[in-house]
Amino acid sequence: MPSATVRSAVSAGALAAALTLSLSSQAAADVGDEDIERLELVGVIKTDSTPYYALTGDSWTTYMHLYTPGDKRVGDASARCSAVEAPLFESRVTTQCTRVLRLKAGEITLHDVITREGREKVTARTAIAGGTGKYNDAEGEGYITLDGDRVVFDLYVDD
Repeated sequence: MPSATVRSAVSAGALAAALTLSLSSQAAADVGDEDIERLELVGVIKTDSTPYYALTGDSWTTYMHLYTPGDKRVGDASARCSAVEAPLFESRVTTQCTRVLRLKAGEITLHDVITREGREKVTARTAIAGGTGKYNDAEGEGYITLDGDRVVFDLYVDD
């Protein structure tokens, strides 16, 4: 039976090889990957449980209908947000949100952290974290604009 030192060295070598293979296969999959789809969607909020004054730890949900910029309805979306920073006596709030866009071809999941002053219009980055159907291995990023009862999504989906 090999010594403990030899077993440790073999285990470490196998682990390093496995890690190298998993990283290089992902990198190889993205090399020359030109399958980036730009999605421009407009969400019109239908229900929103956002509190008027959010406190740190408060959570809420939002539901909206999704349209193309040409006003064709293409699906719906929901968001679950939590206030991660909401200073007392200030209108500024930082939220962490998970959003799901439900389209005919599949769902896209987004994650973002946005700081907003009151109800002012704000544009921020959002991460594409996955999806289903056509978007089952989606990744990428984009921009989200919150403006009154409208949410504009400008996404670059790498599927």
